[in-house]
This record gives sequence, structure tokens and C-alpha cells, in this order.
Amino acid sequence: MRPLYVAAILTWVAGFVDAVGFLSLGKIYTANMSGNSIAIGIEGIRQNWPELLARLWPVAMYVAGLLFCRLLVEFGARKKVSRIATVTIAIEMLLLLPPLVISGADFHVSQPQQVLYVALLALAMGMQNAALTHFSNLTLNTGFVTGTLVKAAEQSAKYLTWLYDELRRRPTLKAILESRQQESFREAYILLGMWVVYVTGAACGTLAFFSFAVRALIAALAALLSVIGLDMKHPLALQEEKQQLAPAS
Repeated sequence: MRPLYVAAILTWVAGFVDAVGFLSLGKIYTANMSGNSIAIGIEGIRQNWPELLARLWPVAMYVAGLLFCRLLVEFGARKKVSRIATVTIAIEMLLLLPPLVISGADFHVSQPQQVLYVALLALAMGMQNAALTHFSNLTLNTGFVTGTLVKAAEQSAKYLTWLYDELRRRPTLKAILESRQQESFREAYILLGMWVVYVTGAACGTLAFFSFAVRALIAALAALLSVIGLDMKHPLALQEEKQQLAPAS
């Protein structure tokens, strides 16, 4: 169950940071790029170029974070650095520090500072989403949940099809009791659980922001530090490194 705990922690952090960033940085998402991408299309039609650039900037930084992190994983795989997850998460924590430390509790920032802070948070979330994606027998993206919901629906459909067939040929109670043995059932409730964790992270980030402003990010740093502690005991990125070294098809 350890990999799933790690997935839950990282998913919670993504929801938390995205909420804090959204509330403090002009309602710009720093983890959820779907919202920014829709805004780019809307503002392009409106020819609102400043707003378009404001939404394009975090997307570019997020992709840069993804790319940089996967290059680190590649380096770790080639050099046999078993705890490359600690390196990537430590860098993520460093990226979250400037908004927390420099601006103070009220977070009154200039326009150039806001541009910088959006970049730092988007880079951090991009790195997190690329650092660890393999958890137990599941592949999860901890930085957004659209894909998670799609996979949950797919597994739910498989389970419901199995349940329908079972109910047609044997007693209802026995079929329901055996549901937990079905991989599709287990994966569906885990995936839906990750969505709940993401929403919970966003709710916690909102409550913490209203009480502590950007200093609420301390909670995200603490959560990431716990992941580093787990990685020091049992390397978490071995599957990522194996996948990164696999020859391209």
C-alpha cells in the first residue's frame, strides 16, 4: 500500500498548491493546465493578448518542468541513482520557497513578481507530475485528475459488466461479496479515491490560504518532505527509471 499512500500525498499537494496559486495569482492555474488551455483559446478569439500570454506562460513553464524532470529521471537511470525521486522533489520544494518566503503573509506582489511566482509554481507542479507516475500496478498522474476520472470510468464499466454477468447466474449477495476480488473494482475505487484526495487538497489549500495567505504552502512542503522520507527508506522511482531507459517503439 505504500505506493498508493505516496500517490495520495502527491495528489493532495497538487490540489493544495493549485488552489493557493489560483487564489493568490490572478486566478491562474499552476497545476491544472486544462483550464489554462481553454482560456488560451477563449482569449485568442477575443484578441485579449495580455490575458492569453498570462495563461500561456504557466503552460510553457509546466511543460518545462515535465521535460526537466524526465531528463533528471533519465540521468538517474543511466547513473543508477536509486533515489532520484528525492532529488526531483527537493527541487520542487525549492521552487515553492520564494513565494512563501519573499512576499510575506499578505502577498502583495508586483506584476513582474507575479509572473515569476506563476512560473515557479507551474515548474514545481510539472516536475511533480513527471517524477512519479507508477504506483503499485497503477499508472497515475498526480498533478491533474481528468485522466484519473477517465480511467476510473473505464474500470467501473469493466466491473459493472462483470457484476451484471455474475448476477444473472448466481445469488446477488455472493457476487457482491466477491466484488473486492475483481481488479477492475479495486482500481475504480482507488482512482475515484484519488479524485476525492485532489478535491480535498484544493479545499484544504483554500481554507489555509484564507487563514495564512501564501504561507499556507508550508503544509505542501511538509507533505513533500514526508515523501522524501519514504524515498530514503524505499526508493520510489525505480519503475520510472526503467521506463525511461526502455527503447522507443
